[in-house]
Amino acid sequence: MNLKMNEEHHPGKVVGVFEDESTAKKTAEILITKGGVSSDEVAVVSPKDKQFAKKIEPETKQIGRTLLASHIMLGLIGLVIGLLVASSLIISGIQFAVSSPIMLMIATGTLGTFMGLLVAGAASLRPDHDSVVNEVRQGRKNNQWSVVVQTIDKKDIQRAKQLMKGSAVKLAETF
Repeated sequence: MNLKMNEEHHPGKVVGVFEDESTAKKTAEILITKGGVSSDEVAVVSPKDKQFAKKIEPETKQIGRTLLASHIMLGLIGLVIGLLVASSLIISGIQFAVSSPIMLMIATGTLGTFMGLLVAGAASLRPDHDSVVNEVRQGRKNNQWSVVVQTIDKKDIQRAKQLMKGSAVKLAETF
C-alpha cells in the first residue's frame, strides 16, 4: 500500500528576480552547468511571458493527485481517531458513552473525519508557494525577469539560492 500523499516530483521551488534578460539567462545556465539542475527544472520567465503560471507550477496533474490523496488519507485517519476516541470512552465506562454507543461512534467518527479533511485542506492551500508566485508577478509588473527552479529537497533549495544570490534582486523559496 502506497501511503505517499505528495505526488509532486519537485515539491520545492526557488525563484530569483533579475533586472534584465541576460543576467536571468546567464544565471539559468549557471544553475544547469554548475548547480546540477537539469534544464527541465529551470524556467526563465520574461515580463511579457504568457506561460508564466505553467512555468511556476508545471505539475498541475500531480498537485491534483496530491489534493485527492491527502484528503482521502487524512479523512480516513481522522475517522479512525474519532472511532478510537469513542471506543476508549465506551470501554472506560463513562455513562453517556455506554448509554448510546452507536450515536457516540457516529458523532466522533464524523467529527474526526471532518477534522482530518480540514487539516488536508489547510495543507492543500500551499501557503509556502505564495511568496514564489508573488515575486514572479511583482517582477513582471516591474519589467524584470525571473528564474524559477523546481527542487526536490532543502539541499537543492539552498544550492539554487547560493548560485542566484549574487545576481538576483530578490529571492523567494518554498519551505
